[in-house]
Amino acid sequence: MEEKLFFGGVKGGKTTKIITLNGKKMRKIPSTIGNLTGLKVLNLQNNLIPSVCSELSTLTQFQYMKLKEFYCEGNPLYLKHPVGAIKKLDVLSLQEITSRFIMNQLIEMNPFLMEAMAWYPQIWQTISKGKLCAICGKSFLAMWIECVEFVPPSKNWRTSRNLKLVPLRTLICSFACFNQRGPNQFGIAHVQNQ
Repeated sequence: MEEKLFFGGVKGGKTTKIITLNGKKMRKIPSTIGNLTGLKVLNLQNNLIPSVCSELSTLTQFQYMKLKEFYCEGNPLYLKHPVGAIKKLDVLSLQEITSRFIMNQLIEMNPFLMEAMAWYPQIWQTISKGKLCAICGKSFLAMWIECVEFVPPSKNWRTSRNLKLVPLRTLICSFACFNQRGPNQFGIAHVQNQ
């Protein structure tokens, strides 16, 4: 049924720019969508799509689409029940420990380190790749926990009226900070279907 609905909305072939299939009780995204290289807007709101089909995620053409807007609110695309995670003790490499110390001291404008850094430009190259923890605000280099936080969209964004929250990628430096996260912040994990 999905393919039939989809083909009905794709009369323009590769030049199709907009597809709107709201509330059609579709259960999957047709894999042939990767062939529509000119598609700009895809609107699949209020359907029954539980996941992106495996054919779609493996299509090499899909990553080259110039999709500007994708509306999928009202579909059960993500798990609504948190999955427990094994919380391990953070074991950091010597480079990570040293980089974190140096980056955090530079933020505090430690004069000794500021002067010493002038003699070692290769250290600048390494620590310039540092990131800030979304919880404590301290710097880290290469080890983090990737999370998603659901926040209200900015007033400047062009969004659907019924869009209340958008996912925002955040990085957290340790499990100690992860345990202090807010109620709208979740760790990202790969879950195997059983």
